[in-house]
Amino acid sequence: MYGQKGQGNLRVRKVYGQDGIRYLRCSECQEEFSERKNTALWNSKIPEEQAISVAEHLAERCSFKGTARLVGVDPETVRRLNKRVGRHGQQYHEQHVQKIEVEALQADERHGFAGSKQQPAWEAELMDPASKFVISHVQGRRDETLIRRLLADGANRLANPHDVALFTDGLSAYATLFPQIFGYPYQPARQGTCGRFPNLCYRIPRTAAHAQIVKQHQERCLVAIEVRYVHGTIKRINHALAVLGYSIPNTSAIERRNGTARLMSSAQVRKSLAFSRRADAKYALGWWALTVYNWCRPHRSLRQPLPQPIGNRRYQQRTPAMALGLAASILSAADVLLSPVYPSSGWR
Repeated sequence: MYGQKGQGNLRVRKVYGQDGIRYLRCSECQEEFSERKNTALWNSKIPEEQAISVAEHLAERCSFKGTARLVGVDPETVRRLNKRVGRHGQQYHEQHVQKIEVEALQADERHGFAGSKQQPAWEAELMDPASKFVISHVQGRRDETLIRRLLADGANRLANPHDVALFTDGLSAYATLFPQIFGYPYQPARQGTCGRFPNLCYRIPRTAAHAQIVKQHQERCLVAIEVRYVHGTIKRINHALAVLGYSIPNTSAIERRNGTARLMSSAQVRKSLAFSRRADAKYALGWWALTVYNWCRPHRSLRQPLPQPIGNRRYQQRTPAMALGLAASILSAADVLLSPVYPSSGWR
């Protein structure tokens, strides 16, 4: 029954600590454990209210020292909690974001710095433009390895990775890797009976397509936009655009997400001296901000009119997770932090 809810096998053995934490016993295996086991606040030494406040401040672009002053804790406590909530956010994502059904995906990268302004540290994300839900998030150097990790992780989370339209910028790695990850591999026939077999090739199904939106700038001004239909058919791209309500291929949703991400992390502010002094701190901040964005923040474009107004309220606010069908309501930071997750090997 490990990891299964609502089985009726848990009993309260005692209550301990200043927060009244329950110590539980399983009637099946007689194992005893805290109700905070596998949560972000497991074995936390500060009150629950303060720990949650630290996490909320970190997702609102507060610095570590600023958060420490506002909450009344030591800066080292904030650094430790940042790493813990970042790990929890990644494991929460791993646990809940599986077998996703989407019509289209948008991918992009945003730059940042870790250590100093001379050490770039990029974040790349894959988003469903219909629900604004970020499906995949990776960090590292902006090279083919980063894009491979991004696309492979996104494809593993889809119910059918061979039925998707991908919109990206003009980075060549997307065009190179799309057939390998979203296509079907096949072995070409060998010419004759001797020699090596040809290299493995990939066939793009009719249900998959890839379009690149290449922006041309002159003196920091946008002068032209070129749309390249790299893989698949234009018909498949047009079908995805019709579902999304777009008239031309674009990456507007993920670009707006980049702006929001910079407003949520103190290490991502543009045209300033802001950067993360440690790569692991930036890694954790990125994952925690992503978790808050997906599950806790209502998105204005996702709201739906209520059948009957409730007082002055005419709309139901929704988060990206609600729009994608992964959540029934808007979660608070406490809801996420106190939800048990089960460790994965993805955290570095």
